[in-house]
Amino acid sequence: MRQTPGLVIAALLCAAASGCSTPVGRYFARRAADLGDCVEAEVGLGWPVAPFLFPKATGYSMDSTAEAAKTAHRSPSRSLLRPNGYVRMKATDFLVLGSGYAQPISYGWRGRYRSSGTAVPLAAGMPIYRNHEEVAGTSVHTEWTVLTTRAYDAAQPGPGGKVAEKGWLGVWLTLLVSVRLELNAVELGDFLAGCFGVDLLGDDDWHPNKGEERAR
Repeated sequence: MRQTPGLVIAALLCAAASGCSTPVGRYFARRAADLGDCVEAEVGLGWPVAPFLFPKATGYSMDSTAEAAKTAHRSPSRSLLRPNGYVRMKATDFLVLGSGYAQPISYGWRGRYRSSGTAVPLAAGMPIYRNHEEVAGTSVHTEWTVLTTRAYDAAQPGPGGKVAEKGWLGVWLTLLVSVRLELNAVELGDFLAGCFGVDLLGDDDWHPNKGEERAR
C-alpha cells in the first residue's frame, strides 16, 4: 500500500509524457507553435556597454556600398570611436526603413525559423537606400525599402511560412541597450484559424531542415 501513491504519480507522469502524441496533445502543441510564431522579441546590450564586455561583437561595419561587411577585429577602445547605434521601423517587407549599424548582445524569442536564446545579431542600414539584418542564422536584406529577400541557414519555412514572413510589423532600437519587437498579423490569423481546425498557412506539420542554407 505504501507504494500506491508512487505508482499513481508514475502513471500520471507517463500519461502526461505521452499526451503530445494524442490528437488532443497534438492540437494544443500546434496551437502553441502557431502562437509563438506571432511575435519575436529580444533585448540586450548595445554601445558602449557591449564592446567592453564582448569585444568580438564589434566585427561589422558599413562599407562604401552600404553593405554590411565583416571587418578586422578591433579592440574595445577603438570600437568606441564608432558608436554602435541603429534604428529601424518595419511595416511588412514593403516598407523597411533603417539607419546606422549595430551588433549588440541580445537574448530573446524568435519564433520557429530562428534560434531562440542568446545571439549576436547584426543590423546595418542607410535610410531609403539599403537595410541589412542578420539574426540567429537568418538574414533579411532590403533595397529601396521594398525589395526584401530573406535567407535561412537553419530552418526553411514552408510555402505558407514564406508568405507570413513578409508580414512582420515592428521596430528595432540599439544604443545603450538593444530592443527589438516584431508582431505578425498573418501568423495571428493562422493561430485563430487553427483554433477552429483550419491550418491557414499549412505549417501544422512543419519541421526544421537543419544544416542547409536556403534562400528565397
